[in-house]
Amino acid sequence: MKKINIHILLAILAFSYNVFARDTSLIKTKNWYPDYTKIQFAGNIGFLSIGLGYQFFNNRLYSEILYGYVPVSISRAQKIHIITIKNTFPIINKNIKEIIISPITGFTASFETGNNSFLKLPDKYPKGYLITNAFHLTLFLGAKVHKNFIYPKIIKGADLYFELGTVESYVLYAFLSKEVRINQILSSAIGINLYY
Repeated sequence: MKKINIHILLAILAFSYNVFARDTSLIKTKNWYPDYTKIQFAGNIGFLSIGLGYQFFNNRLYSEILYGYVPVSISRAQKIHIITIKNTFPIINKNIKEIIISPITGFTASFETGNNSFLKLPDKYPKGYLITNAFHLTLFLGAKVHKNFIYPKIIKGADLYFELGTVESYVLYAFLSKEVRINQILSSAIGINLYY
């Protein structure tokens, strides 16, 4: 059933892209039409995340809204569903032949919608024992490689990126506890952006 839901989501995204991509008047007149689709593996926003993105300020800010999913086999608890707003800033762009390499930095704001998290500490825990975990901010650094395609039909270009990041509560635990080391609070992510 889980595989069917993911396949249905991907099919809807692909179909909606094909419908809208053929209507060039819609692309030219509607500012809400996304610039790219993002697919990301890991990075504190889900085992696998997918969403739509926009470029702002002459491509100095990339903003996305993403849906992230963690299956039971990975979470070892219940399924996790995460909604994330992600903002990425290329620091500089270096052209090397037909590719652009950029160091990147950014942050996300995520909300977990399932039963694995809480906005208010449950009564069974003593006050101050845990912090709420339904809403998180993450910070990351990384690099991306961009390539424009010579003969774009549907996809004009693509990014491949890698990130190293952490969650704000992990940073807090690292400062408060001598037992938590920096390498224990970091996570990595890899992903692609497909531009149209």
